Amino acid sequence: MSAKRSILRPWSGRLLSGFFLSGVALTTTLSVIPVQPSIAQTNQGVTIFGGVGSEYRLGYTLRNNQPRSTRAEYYLRVQGNRIDSAISHLRISYPEAFTNRRGSFNTDEIKVYRGRGSGDREIPVEDVVWTPESGQIDIYMTEDIPADTSFVVVMKAVRNPDRYGMHRFNLQGEGRGDVLPRYLGTWELMVAEDMGSR
Repeated sequence: MSAKRSILRPWSGRLLSGFFLSGVALTTTLSVIPVQPSIAQTNQGVTIFGGVGSEYRLGYTLRNNQPRSTRAEYYLRVQGNRIDSAISHLRISYPEAFTNRRGSFNTDEIKVYRGRGSGDREIPVEDVVWTPESGQIDIYMTEDIPADTSFVVVMKAVRNPDRYGMHRFNLQGEGRGDVLPRYLGTWELMVAEDMGSR
């Protein structure tokens, strides 16, 4: 009987040691696996860890939002509380990936409307200048956009890039006599996504 005990004790000790070492290895492995940043969906776009702060994120709607669509429509909204003084010049800058993937704009189809959603009254525009080399669109207003006024930049006949991508369109505004433009916010556009509204 004592001989049997002496044979079983070393075997059971090795088994328990194996379980203990496996548990330590598993715990160590789990503690060093990097945590991936999460993606949070909002009604104004996707926020990836390290992206645009919610106070600067602007709302938008995209229509005909398929890859390579030449009939895409962008409704880029700006809420009135972002406008603290009258604006006579809007500048939209966008990443070069947009045009590198064959995206383009039709300056004759870029307009500004007062109000929310799709806008209700057109605000006259003097000129729209698209500079692909610097990735920006300048909109010069005939009539100033008053302070505390919500408005929508409407772009029609946009040629979407060849494939899906998240493109940050940054907006700056400048009043008559201003020395420097003011940053107003960013649209995080999910372009060529086929889903449309954010």
